[in-house]
Amino acid sequence: MRKGDDTVSKTLLIDLGSTSIKFAIFDKENKIKSTVSSFPFPNPLSNPSPLFEVNAEDIVQPILKMIESVSPVDRIYISTQMHGYLLGTRDGKLLTPYISWQDQRSTLHMNGHRLLDQFPVRLPPISGSTIRPNSPTCSLFAMSHIDPELFSQATEFYTLGSYLAYHLTGVNATHITDAAASGMYNKEDGSPQFNIYPFLRTPQATLKVEPVGHWGQTAVYSPVGDQQASVRGSGLQHEHQYLLNLGTAAQLCVVSDAYQFGDFESRPYFEGKTLCTVSGLLGGKEIATQTHSLKFVQLLADDYFTAMGKLPARKEILVIGGVSIHHRELIADVCDSLQIPCRIRPDTDALDGLISLLLEEITT
Repeated sequence: MRKGDDTVSKTLLIDLGSTSIKFAIFDKENKIKSTVSSFPFPNPLSNPSPLFEVNAEDIVQPILKMIESVSPVDRIYISTQMHGYLLGTRDGKLLTPYISWQDQRSTLHMNGHRLLDQFPVRLPPISGSTIRPNSPTCSLFAMSHIDPELFSQATEFYTLGSYLAYHLTGVNATHITDAAASGMYNKEDGSPQFNIYPFLRTPQATLKVEPVGHWGQTAVYSPVGDQQASVRGSGLQHEHQYLLNLGTAAQLCVVSDAYQFGDFESRPYFEGKTLCTVSGLLGGKEIATQTHSLKFVQLLADDYFTAMGKLPARKEILVIGGVSIHHRELIADVCDSLQIPCRIRPDTDALDGLISLLLEEITT
C-alpha cells in the first residue's frame, strides 16, 4: 500500500497494555478516533513467585476475533508492553507461555547466588537497556540454568509485539522501540549486536514504523513500545518537560534530540531521538494497595524527585497514564510536594501516539 494513497481510510489501533488491551478505529478522512472495545489483559498462570507467565492463546485469540469483527480495515498499528518474551521453534511451535515483564526468575538462586548476579556480560548504553531482574536477556540466562532442556530446544525469540505480528503475517518483526527492551539490540542501527544466544533468532527490528507483512489485504505495521507511543501521544514539550507515565509500572523520562547516557536507560525513540528513562518507580501496582496519606504522598514524591535528579533537567512535569485518572487527588498532592510545575493530562494514551505515527506516515 503506497504512502499518501487517498483510498486509505480506516486503521485499527491496538494497545497491548499490562492492565488492558484496547482497540480503536481511526478514520483518516474525518480525523475521528472511535473506541471499539477493551478487555482486561489475561490473568497470569498459577505459578509460584517470582514467575509471571500468561497463556499466549488467551492474549492472541481475542485480538484475532476483534480484528475479524471490525474488518475490513486498511492498516493495523500496534503498541505493546515491553520487556516480555516468548520462545519457540523454527516451525512456529511455542515452547513457553508469554513471560511477562513482571517475571523475575533471574532473582532465583543457584549455588548460593542469584542468577542475575552471575550474568556474564555487561550491557552497554547503546543497547538502550540495563541488567535488571526483568530484563529478557537476564531472564533467558536464568532459564538456561533452571530448565536447560527446554532452553536448548528454542530457536525463535519473540517479543509480545513481534509474536502478534508473526501470528498475523508469518514475519517475526517489531520496531526498535520494542526490540531494544530485550537488551539484545544496538538501538542505533537495529542490529541484534548483543544477543549472547547465537542459536536464538531474534525479531527483525525496523527503525521506521512500516509494514512488516499483511493479514489478508490489511497491512500490519511494526509494533512500537507502549511507553514511546504514550510519550508520542502526550504532546510533551521535549525541551521543557519531564514526562511521568503512571501505569501499572511508572517511568520518568525526557526526550533528547541527541544520544545521551547517564544514570538512566537511553531507550530508542522516534526519528533517531533518545528517550532517557528512569524505570522501576512506584506506580499503579503499589498505589492500588495504599491509602491516601501524607506519608505515602511523600514516599511517592521522594521516589520521583530522586528520578528527576538522574535525568537531564527540565522545568515542568507532564503526568499521564491511567493512575492519574483514578487517583487524581493523590497525584495532585504528589506534584505539590515536588515543588515543580506539574500538568496532569489523563486524557491521552498510547492509542493517541499511534494516531500521531499514522498521520505522519500517510502524509509523507
